[in-house]
Amino acid sequence: MGNFIHHLTGSVVAGIACGGGAAYLFHATPIDSLACATLCGLGGLMPDVDSPVSKPTEFVVSITGALAPVFVMQAFSVNLLSASQILLLSVGAYLGTRFLIKQIIKRFTVHRGIIHSIPAAIIWGGLVFLAFRNSPGLVQNLAAASAVIGFITHLLIDEMFSLVDISGGKFTPKSSSGTALKFFGSTVLITIATYLCVAFILYLCAVEAKMVSPIF
Repeated sequence: MGNFIHHLTGSVVAGIACGGGAAYLFHATPIDSLACATLCGLGGLMPDVDSPVSKPTEFVVSITGALAPVFVMQAFSVNLLSASQILLLSVGAYLGTRFLIKQIIKRFTVHRGIIHSIPAAIIWGGLVFLAFRNSPGLVQNLAAASAVIGFITHLLIDEMFSLVDISGGKFTPKSSSGTALKFFGSTVLITIATYLCVAFILYLCAVEAKMVSPIF
């Protein structure tokens, strides 16, 4: 399995590619291209939040907590809020997000568990898509795609390091091979809960994209 340096390097390279692609291929503005690069880089570290002791864990939790108030303010139309409302919503979103993420990590994940999976990548991309709901459609799609690419980059690096065991001079698959790019969790309950979350996120994204009508 790749270490923090491997994942950081991979996420930076992928982020540069996403940012450059957004600017060159889709003519995104510099600020939107930089946002895509940042989301890709953050996605490249996201899967390791399931590690009980890892550098990305506190980093991702802190960044997510810091970003949560921004998107909450955007959803509530910050120009219509008073200073007191902005303060309370910002602090509540920051503390609530940090607590929620840590509780999910503590109670529902194991290292290289369901967070190291394709469904988790879809959830991450869907959340980014919804967070950019007030952005132009192109930017919204580029941001979500960049987030997923970063996440998948992490899984691919883990899978690459799990592919062979060169100890003793023999190239043989390790026991961990196939545990990064997976579709199921460690238990049936976790797998069902994950796919219910995937379905709900995709439904919200479809409603946001006006592909389906809301049912409630």
